[in-house]
Amino acid sequence: MLIQVILIAIATILTAASICVPSTLSDAGNAFLRGFVNQELLSTLGVVVTITLASAGAIHIELGKLARERSIDLEREKQAVRFSAYLLLAQFLCALALVVLKPVLAASQRQTAFANAIGLMLIIWAVAVLYDLTRAAFSISR
Repeated sequence: MLIQVILIAIATILTAASICVPSTLSDAGNAFLRGFVNQELLSTLGVVVTITLASAGAIHIELGKLARERSIDLEREKQAVRFSAYLLLAQFLCALALVVLKPVLAASQRQTAFANAIGLMLIIWAVAVLYDLTRAAFSISR
């Protein structure tokens, strides 16, 4: 629950910054974001998605073994792991669309600020999913 609140707060701050002071997030005012919300975003998310999907697969297999060994129902937990894996794939596809469409559609400073805010949010969200799966992996070992 805390992670969702933090994600909503960050999304709200990024949206407010894009509207009120777009120069902080736009390509014209932020050289880092100009150089990051392009193929670099895809590269970063690609690494995160690859590592996390391997972890999600291992967690899913371990949950299946644990359910068989102890004769308990862990279907809800396995479903949550599957959802996280599909969410990461969806985030990667959204980042791909963002990288392709940003140069075409983002003409003004405010539009590039929104595009860059979406890119930042995708990275932060992917890290939150990675954190959630890491917590799940460590809780299985207990």
